[in-house]
Amino acid sequence: MLKAIVFDLDDTLYDQQRPFQQALFSVWNDPAVSGHVLTDLFKVFKHMNDRVAKLETLTMNHVFNRLNDVLADHDLPTLTNSVWLAFCDRYRAEAEKISLFSDIQAQLPLLKDHYELGVITNGESNTQSEKLSRLDLQRWFKGDNVVISDEVGLRKPDPRIFTHFSRHMNLQANEVVYIGDNFEKDMVGAKKAGWHAFWFNHRQLEMPKSDFIPDQTVESPTELAELLQAMSVTNY
Repeated sequence: MLKAIVFDLDDTLYDQQRPFQQALFSVWNDPAVSGHVLTDLFKVFKHMNDRVAKLETLTMNHVFNRLNDVLADHDLPTLTNSVWLAFCDRYRAEAEKISLFSDIQAQLPLLKDHYELGVITNGESNTQSEKLSRLDLQRWFKGDNVVISDEVGLRKPDPRIFTHFSRHMNLQANEVVYIGDNFEKDMVGAKKAGWHAFWFNHRQLEMPKSDFIPDQTVESPTELAELLQAMSVTNY
């Protein structure tokens, strides 16, 4: 029987693409940068941002170059230095406005009454803690139930970060489910640790070839909310 529900943070509890898109469109409103081009740009930005804790000049230059590689692959004009600097400033401002997916937020009070709620997130301690505070997660998540990779010296998909959580909570692996958007980091890592794993595939990505299969897959915040609502009534 499940006793705890643990979430990834970035692009699981909130829409990480929104501040990226808002910032990009505010400084560079090219009509060609939409649809699959925007998706490809965000995918690169998210991948790099998962590895880069803050928008430092040197490391963000690498992000700048990778985004321009994507634009060049689509035969589109690349970002200029001035546009990039304006984007970085605007992105910092937009990132301070993040909010929980409303459908998911509505389920947290109900889930709190039935399960321990937790977060496991990769990233730098101050950066991730600031996001947790902006999202007001302390209303539903105990501070001890939040694991940030920088603080424990382990990063997803290393299964030891999941084991660290379950041991800390005095839970068996099969008593915990992890919910995340990244197949490799979230699903594979959790399954290797013996956890249940629900893939929040709201970017509608193809499932990679893998020895590990999610226990559930949902493709929108509404679908995830419906699953969570069912779990608040009946144990999984």
